[in-house]
Amino acid sequence: MIYTLKYPSHAIERVNQVVFEFLRNSIPVCAYSRNLFPEWFRDVMANSKAQGGNKSFEDKFIDLHTEYQKLTLANRQLLFDEFEAGLDIKSLCDEKTKAVVLSENYAADLHAALKTVLKDHFYSTALGTNKTIQDKLGTTLRNHYTSFKTLNDSGRVCPFCGLHEYALLEGEAKDDYDHWLYKSKYPIYAVNFSNLVPMCDKCNQGGVKGTADVLHNDDGTRRESFYPYESNQGVRLSVNKFSDVGSLSDDEKEKYPYGYYNLDVVQQDPTEAEKVETWKSVFKIETRFNSYLSSHNKQVKDDFHEDYLPDHSEFTLNNDIANLRAIVSGFRNQLGNPKRKTGVVINKAYLDFICVPGNEHMLYTFCNINLAQAI
Repeated sequence: MIYTLKYPSHAIERVNQVVFEFLRNSIPVCAYSRNLFPEWFRDVMANSKAQGGNKSFEDKFIDLHTEYQKLTLANRQLLFDEFEAGLDIKSLCDEKTKAVVLSENYAADLHAALKTVLKDHFYSTALGTNKTIQDKLGTTLRNHYTSFKTLNDSGRVCPFCGLHEYALLEGEAKDDYDHWLYKSKYPIYAVNFSNLVPMCDKCNQGGVKGTADVLHNDDGTRRESFYPYESNQGVRLSVNKFSDVGSLSDDEKEKYPYGYYNLDVVQQDPTEAEKVETWKSVFKIETRFNSYLSSHNKQVKDDFHEDYLPDHSEFTLNNDIANLRAIVSGFRNQLGNPKRKTGVVINKAYLDFICVPGNEHMLYTFCNINLAQAI
């Protein structure tokens, strides 16, 4: 990740109680009743009504209770124990040996019932529109996003990619929450707010994070993952290769008219290597970073000549390579904070690359020095 988010403790987290008490109180053989819920939530059930031919919120909980009771007592206890241990989402990301609730492995109908009531109704509908829930909690989902925005005010840029900004301005629609453990596979955590994190729309779409499983590789084996609210040592970027336009295919030439740059993205801390690999895989980091630099490096050059140099009349561009490196390095160092400006870490890697001995021709070109005169 580019940087770590701060977690906003908030009154809306009381909804975590609902699932916890319902599952715990339903472990013994019992009939459904509203007493299975925390007291504040019972009025929510009492006020739920079927609409448009769909079952009511309470009817969906009744269906869930029925499927839960079909498990053996031992399995109900085991599922709850796994669920309780996994309420700390960070621990599931850190500890590959820790069990995580895969309700589909207990029973397909139970898994479907959890998706219906927790993913589709509770999270997708009730949290945003149920007035009884909002009155009981004294807050709303929108208010939670505002709290996130206030607490993370120094970070405008999505920390998962560093390429796009959050919707943080007044009047903008809020960004969608991503379920770090995605809600179709882990519906039991659908309303666990430590599992929810705002994410830019590009990262949250299918083909990037979307429904990617941060806890499991494609072959089903467990893996370590960054937890978005956990401090980490971050990553280091470096350009390892440049392919000029002449070496590209016709399709590549159209996409990358200024050549193609290939980046290495590695962990700063060796103990975070697996977490970094998970992040790179889930968010398609190397593909996106390489594409960004290869498409936007001319913008860096334009910013240098049109914005930076006019403010620094003391600088003179000439064929003195040491002088050029010093000027470009000064420009690099003022690119800004990657929390507040997109593409910073990538652009810094690019400027480092053109300043490396052996790449003088790139530095001259960047500085608009005639190569014939410079050599």
